[in-house]
Amino acid sequence: MLSEDSATLPYAEGPLLVVGDLILDQFIRGAVKRISPEAPVPVVEQQEAAFYPGGAANVACNLAALGASVVLVGAIGDDEEGRQLMRSLSQSKIDTSLIQVIPGRPTSLKTRIIAEQQQIVRVDREVTTPLGEQDVSHVLEAIQGCLVGCAGLVLSDYNKGFLSPSLVTAIICQAQSLGKTVIADTKLQVLDHYRGVTALTPNINELQLSTGRLLRSPSDIDVAAKELMDKIQAPMLLVTCGQDGIRLYESDSQQRTHFPGHAETVADVSGAGDTVLAVFTWALTIRRFSVHQAANLANHAGTLAVGKKGISTISVNELLSLVKVHSTSSLDRGLSPSKNRTLEQLLPEIHAVRQSQPSAKIVFTNGCFDMLHAGHVSYLQRAKALGDLLLVGLNSDSSVRQIKGNRRPIVPEAQRVQTLDGLECVDFVVLFDQETPLDLIQTIKPDFLVKGSDYELHQVVGRDFVEANGGRVELLPLNQGISTTKIIQEIMNRYSE
Repeated sequence: MLSEDSATLPYAEGPLLVVGDLILDQFIRGAVKRISPEAPVPVVEQQEAAFYPGGAANVACNLAALGASVVLVGAIGDDEEGRQLMRSLSQSKIDTSLIQVIPGRPTSLKTRIIAEQQQIVRVDREVTTPLGEQDVSHVLEAIQGCLVGCAGLVLSDYNKGFLSPSLVTAIICQAQSLGKTVIADTKLQVLDHYRGVTALTPNINELQLSTGRLLRSPSDIDVAAKELMDKIQAPMLLVTCGQDGIRLYESDSQQRTHFPGHAETVADVSGAGDTVLAVFTWALTIRRFSVHQAANLANHAGTLAVGKKGISTISVNELLSLVKVHSTSSLDRGLSPSKNRTLEQLLPEIHAVRQSQPSAKIVFTNGCFDMLHAGHVSYLQRAKALGDLLLVGLNSDSSVRQIKGNRRPIVPEAQRVQTLDGLECVDFVVLFDQETPLDLIQTIKPDFLVKGSDYELHQVVGRDFVEANGGRVELLPLNQGISTTKIIQEIMNRYSE
C-alpha cells in the first residue's frame, strides 16, 4: 500500500487468528452540574451510553476494518454483555465460531464514566481466574484446526485468565512448527511462557513491569528492551512510548529505530495499544511489508487512535491520508503511498473503506491516459469531486492497441501508471487488459461511473449494471481542443517541417 515496490507484493492468503481476553467496554458520557449531597463526589447526568468490543475483540475489529479476514478465539459468559459483544463482532464480519460460552463466568465488562472529557471513574466487572483444564483443552483443539491455514497469529493477553501459561506455550510451539508469525501483547509481569514469539508489543509501563527497571530516559528503555528480548528470545520488540511514538528493536541487527509521535491532540488513549498491535500485524503478515514499514504504519495508527473518543478502529484510507501528511523523513519518503493495485489487492481496501465509512462514495472512470495533458487532469479532478475515492481503470498497453491500433500507446503502461500516481485527485490505479472495463466495474460496484461528454449514455460500458445497483452514471464536460491525438499530430506537423 505504501511504496511503489511494496504495492506489488501479493497479499497473504488465509485469515488472521486472534486469541485472547474478550472484553466489553462501556462508555457513559454526561455532564457534571452539582455535587452529591450524600458524599463529596460529582453527580453525572447521563447523556449517552455506548458499548464497544475491547481487548482481543478490539484487536479483531481493527484488523477487520483494515480488510483482513479474522477468526477470533476467546470466552464470554452466558449473559447479556456477552450477547452484546457477539452482536458487535458480527457487525464487523468477524468469525466468532470459536468463541466459547462459559456458564457461571461473566463476560468481562469495563464501564467508564466520563464528563467534560474527563474520566471520572472506571468500574470493572470480571473474573480473572484461569480457565479450567477442560476449557483449555477445547481452546487448543479449536486453534489447531485453524493454525495451518492462517496468515498469522495474534495473542492479546489482558491478564483476565483466558491465556494461561500452558495454553500460550502450546500455541507458540505449534505456530513455530508451522512457521507462523506470532505477535503478542500482554499485561503480565512474568513472560517466560512467551518465549519464542515473533514480536512483543509492550508499552513503557509494561516494559518497566516485566524487567523491574525504572525507565527514566531513552537509554533506560534501550537497555530494558534488549534485556526482555534476550529473556524471551524474541526477534522483535515494538515499544509504544505514548506521545513519544514507537521504538522498534531487532535482535538480528541489534538495531533500534525511533518513530516519533505525531499526535497533536489526545482525545482518548483507550484501545490505542490494540490498534497499534492490529496495524503492525496486518502490515507484517497480510501486506508483507518490511518490519520498518510495519512499525511506521503502526506508529501512525496510534496517532489516529488517540485522536478519537472511546474505543475506535481506523481505515486504510485514514492511515493513507496521515502518512501523506507526515511523509517528511527519509524513512517516510520510502513509504510514500503508491496507488497502483491489482484488482485482488484493491478489493480488501475498498471493503475496509465501505465498512468503516458506510456513507463514502466510490467513483470509477477508465481510459488510456496516453500522454497525460491538462484535459485529462481537469476531467479527473471533476470526477473525484463527485465522491470520496477515485479509482482509475487504466488500459494496459495490449488493451490500448486493441482500441487504437499498433502505433499506440506512445507512453508505456508503467509510466502512465506513475503519472496518474502523482495526481492528488487519484486514489487508486488498476491496470486491465480487456478491451472494456466491464469486469472491473462489476467487481468494484462503484457508486459513480464517469465518462466524458463525448459519449452518449447508451454507449457507456457498465451503465446498466451500475444503475441496477443504485449507482449513477455521469458524463463530464471535456476541455475542447485538447486531446492526445491532436498533440501527436501537432508534434508531427512541427517536426516534419
